[in-house]
Amino acid sequence: MAEEPAKRGIITDKISNVVSFLRSCTKECSESIEGIATGEIPRWLQGSLLRNGGGLIEIGPDKYNHAFDSLALLHKFRIQDGRVTYSNRFLHSETYKRNMKANRIVVTEFGTRGHPDPCKTLFQRFMSVFTMEEFSDNDVVNIFQLGDQFYACSETNFIHRVDPETLETTGRIDLSKYLAVNSATAHPHTDMDGTQYNMGNGFKLSGPTYNVLKIPPASDEGDNPFHKGSIMCSIPARYRFYPSYYHSFGITDNYIVFVEQPLLLSIWKMLWFHVRGKAYVDALEWHPELKSYFHVINRYTGQPVPINYSALPFMMFHHINAYEESGHLVVDMCCYNDANIMKALCVSELEKIKDDPQRFVDMVRSEARRYVLPLNVPQDKTESENLVKLPGCKATAFVQQDQSVLCLHEALTESGRGSSEMPRINYAKYNGRKYRFFYALGIEESDLTTYIVLFEWRIQCFIWQI
Repeated sequence: MAEEPAKRGIITDKISNVVSFLRSCTKECSESIEGIATGEIPRWLQGSLLRNGGGLIEIGPDKYNHAFDSLALLHKFRIQDGRVTYSNRFLHSETYKRNMKANRIVVTEFGTRGHPDPCKTLFQRFMSVFTMEEFSDNDVVNIFQLGDQFYACSETNFIHRVDPETLETTGRIDLSKYLAVNSATAHPHTDMDGTQYNMGNGFKLSGPTYNVLKIPPASDEGDNPFHKGSIMCSIPARYRFYPSYYHSFGITDNYIVFVEQPLLLSIWKMLWFHVRGKAYVDALEWHPELKSYFHVINRYTGQPVPINYSALPFMMFHHINAYEESGHLVVDMCCYNDANIMKALCVSELEKIKDDPQRFVDMVRSEARRYVLPLNVPQDKTESENLVKLPGCKATAFVQQDQSVLCLHEALTESGRGSSEMPRINYAKYNGRKYRFFYALGIEESDLTTYIVLFEWRIQCFIWQI
């Protein structure tokens, strides 16, 4: 018992630093600096690792209110001859330029209200909805490769081309100029031949749609591959004026898997908040009375599989992987029971962790789950018969009275290490195919400091075999 006060003191000290990652990087490191290595880096390991993320959280007197909002900072780790060098640069988006010029936050982000332009009337701000130019282009989430070209992206219609050697911002692409979309996910998939697939929102007179995008690889350095992009398929939103929020999707050799979850975006609130200059996070509405739905699209015909798959309500950001096996579609994801994670990453909530760490852990609790979708559903199946026939699989699926299929998940993570997020696999070899391992960030339920480790960017990884 004598050790308990000391242990509590250590935990408290770590928790008090939980928001330390929410500090501004005020100076770029454009010239490479060499890191100090502990141990030995294999000589055969050669290459560059590019990363993207929030870098500048305070601008003049203003501070961003959400972990998703701070201005994008590009990172490069160069690994060569047993040495690692590091450099970074801010993404020079229009949002970055406008904020720096004003020395305050003037562009509204997901969880942060920008200061309205005093030179624009309410009507002018309303009309800016139709041009999209006033929306943020702060591409803070990811970097993807298309042929020999590299792009920073988030969840808007704007992406930025960056130089992988210098990290300079070399151009901006507005996807809506080439495709009928006003957003796209930050997690596109790339096929073996370099073709890219993505999902993006569109709008028709009948309501919002979820569009499957197909972009060919760039043929040369100066080529613009988006000129040749196409929309493979448009999926009507189930709820008019309330499209589902989504951050990623799954892909297999023959199918694209899209999850329509009950975290809905109120278009009316979104437009009104844009006109009024309010943050967009409050335009999201969690509806636990609704189900989650799986849309399965044939990659080669663009046609949906004519089976209505559903599941009990869940919220998710990231797919782990998906693959086909013996007439089944296996879909692995990191799932939440509700949408509290959206509010948990507000700075105001992060600052409460010291007083109530367990509340924060409960809000961000996720679980790696496996859903199995049977691709063939005979008409004579009864409601009590499990349609999943994969040996050793605990996921189930049952025909409902309306001939839809209700899918019940199998938990892939054990109790005590149930939380998992930011999943990775051996993408080049196993994306869309049966696999054995995934890597993720996790929480040790017996020690609340594990999630603190994540926020200090000393990443603890768990490896699960499945």
